[in-house]
Amino acid sequence: MAPSDLLPSLTRRQLGLGAIALAGGLAAGPRAWAATGKGTAVLGIDADPPTLNLGTTTDFAAGDVSAKILEGLVWLDQQYNPQPSLATAWTVSPDGKTYRFTLRKGVKWHDGRDFSSADVRFSLTEIVGKLHPRAAPVFKNLGVEVEAPDASTVVIKLQKPYAPFLSQMTVFDAPILPRHLYENGNVGTNPANQKPVGTGPFKFSEWKRGSTLTLVRNDQYWDAGKPYLQSLIFQVIPQAANRVPALQTGEIDELLDFYTPKPEVPRILADKDLTTRRGVNIPAIYFLMFNTQSPLLSKVEARHALAFAIDRPRLVKQVMNGIARPGAGAFGDGFKWLMNDEVGYDRKYPLNPAKAKVLLDKLGVKPGTTTLRMPFDAGRAQMRAQAQIIQDNLRQIGLEVKLEPLERSVYYDRVFAKRDFDMTLASYFSAGDPAIGYTRLYNTYTGTAPNTNASGYSNPKVDSLLAEAATSVDRAQRARDYKALQVILNEDLPSLVLFDEETVDTASKKLSGVFPALDARDQWAGVRRAD
Repeated sequence: MAPSDLLPSLTRRQLGLGAIALAGGLAAGPRAWAATGKGTAVLGIDADPPTLNLGTTTDFAAGDVSAKILEGLVWLDQQYNPQPSLATAWTVSPDGKTYRFTLRKGVKWHDGRDFSSADVRFSLTEIVGKLHPRAAPVFKNLGVEVEAPDASTVVIKLQKPYAPFLSQMTVFDAPILPRHLYENGNVGTNPANQKPVGTGPFKFSEWKRGSTLTLVRNDQYWDAGKPYLQSLIFQVIPQAANRVPALQTGEIDELLDFYTPKPEVPRILADKDLTTRRGVNIPAIYFLMFNTQSPLLSKVEARHALAFAIDRPRLVKQVMNGIARPGAGAFGDGFKWLMNDEVGYDRKYPLNPAKAKVLLDKLGVKPGTTTLRMPFDAGRAQMRAQAQIIQDNLRQIGLEVKLEPLERSVYYDRVFAKRDFDMTLASYFSAGDPAIGYTRLYNTYTGTAPNTNASGYSNPKVDSLLAEAATSVDRAQRARDYKALQVILNEDLPSLVLFDEETVDTASKKLSGVFPALDARDQWAGVRRAD
């Protein structure tokens, strides 16, 4: 059945051909419609995802779409507790090294094939464990082995304990993919990366590049009666200024924080027709990554100079409308138990442009003689606003910054594949634990996967401490490791954390059951619509 068969006749108004669409930000597309709990929800995103294979990317939009198609062994509720998904139960050995999962029976892939433990073993060993930007280095460090003693059982063995292991078994860090579609050929070029087949509540239907990506109800979903919605349409809105108006006029039904320009948040919070979830649900940091191989930024004194020159409180105020906190150190301040205030940014790098100029002068850098190239993801309003403020900050100490706004796939290629930049802006989610989300920013990495450490920074002591912090089951010991890491990383400064974000996720009140999970992109099977 084509997506259009699921929708009634649409008026010109419903097709969104008003001022917003004509402004070029909202491509014309089908509107939501509902009856007796069915219907369609339209979700705003900022750009086409580079892939829909969550085993190879942590791209936010890719996760937004594919979390409705694919599943992990567990999902995390708002209190960080693992809940059953493709696994119905699990046990952990006393030494924390062996996890036994009982898999859900009777689950079908969207193409009708049976799901089994062989799919889990293949996904974790051949895709996630080798290609996932967050999970692959963790799996390698842990020496992960996966056994499938029968069709409904998976046993995962670690060479050493790993505190957040269950938290990493979600669709975002350990998605389960169909072995029968991936076991032959190159994973990166597999057609299923663009037309995924999963076990989740919605099935891939149609992708109109630059416009809409449509999912339809999985009538054979293992959770009987769900999903409640008939279809989901992801509406690409590349112009950030057009996203909140689209939400308020009903052209879209949901807009997550990642896509929301922070200056627009007061309008959202004041709108009685919208439901919002505000606060720190998953710690996340925005940062400036330095290319430590570039002529100027290879020198730690130059990186220190930039830290003294960049006005982090101004970024919080003007970019995030106050809905953030100035960067405090290498791991932000989202995990209070690991903070090392003795070497925090407030002490080491208070705003001091005069000191920045002195450091540059000692390096022989004359005002107006050096230009730094800064590519960034043009689809994200926060990145553009940050870039402009940083450009202004650095011009005041005699450095020019060439802003290079790029389409997301081009940005990924420039920064992570070619490493052709001087500094760049990015943000990483912690996924609930610093070992899951932040390790990839600092550990030695020579690959080309997006959202990894592209700085070129490599420090064996840092690698060792990151591994220890990830594998200890004692939080006090983990805290000591992370505090020791901050002593090194806040000094070496391969990346400068600009701020910790707080989130405002928003949906129309016509939708119910939204945001049950820690990650707002997850668990859409229980969402209903009532017009």
